[in-house]
Amino acid sequence: MQRKSGNPGLKGKLLDKSIEAYVLSLETINRLSIKYRIETFAYLICNAWELLLKAKILHEANNKKSSIFYSNKETQKARSISLRKCLNEVFIDTRSPVRRNIELIEELRDESTHLVISQVPKEILSLFQSCVLNYHKHLNAWFGISISDRVPIGMMTIVYDFSPDDFDLNNKALRRQIGADTAMYLMKFQAELKKEFNSLGKPSEFSIDIGYKLALVKNPSNADIVLTSGAEGLPTHLIEVAKDASKTHPHRQKDVIAQVNASLNGTTISQYDIQCIVKIFDITKRPDYYYLSSVPGSPKQYSQAFIEWIVSEYNDDNTFFEQVRQKAKRAKKGGTWYVKR
Repeated sequence: MQRKSGNPGLKGKLLDKSIEAYVLSLETINRLSIKYRIETFAYLICNAWELLLKAKILHEANNKKSSIFYSNKETQKARSISLRKCLNEVFIDTRSPVRRNIELIEELRDESTHLVISQVPKEILSLFQSCVLNYHKHLNAWFGISISDRVPIGMMTIVYDFSPDDFDLNNKALRRQIGADTAMYLMKFQAELKKEFNSLGKPSEFSIDIGYKLALVKNPSNADIVLTSGAEGLPTHLIEVAKDASKTHPHRQKDVIAQVNASLNGTTISQYDIQCIVKIFDITKRPDYYYLSSVPGSPKQYSQAFIEWIVSEYNDDNTFFEQVRQKAKRAKKGGTWYVKR
């Protein structure tokens, strides 16, 4: 569905501004003549996400402005909630790859207030790349909006103005160029980024490292990637080596319940709790947690990492299951999705 400009109402205005910030962020990051394109991109993409999230929260609250504004008792003037609070409302899973991606870019944005960050290593550019694709995906999933007429697929690819593989923060010449403080901050940020990427199971929603070299060829059969346009175009996919699901996702739902209950010291969960978690956190879209064979009648399978994540969320917040149940009840108003078996 194509979106018309100038939509009425607060939600429509938030979406219009969000899309504008998104388009400007892409124009900025891919315009090599802009000296401070890294900092500017971070500001704009965070603004685009904040406005998009507020529009979603407002929509789910039946357009009640109080859902995104602090009360008059809390502040002297009308002030809307922060990006961090928006993330808490929409992505309640603290380890959601999409949420962590935005939070890290927000951190980089805040740090750029004190440092001049004119260049970044490829790990951060890969973080940016995922953020760009995540936005477009969620805009369409939440509001059915397509902006492909304004943002062609080529524009969504982050352009490098240097060789990412040659960006060595230990290089003395580079450290002099970007400043010692900036280099030290980026080295720490880079290390933490790699560690978290691995701990999350290397999801593409967190970071995408594109290693293809693109060139114009007359014969499509000679190309590594074929880009298409229009309604009949096919989306790109990540191709992975086949894995043995009996080893990577050995648990059925009853196994998950049994192991989680054994780890909760008295608190018990049911089949309904697992189905709420799967629904609210889109677990079926997390290949590191969930697997379902294409063979008809095959059972749903879960990984050990899924069990450990559930236990970790409960240990961090003992109201975790209650929060998920409440959110599931609100989601259920739009239609029945849980069927007891």
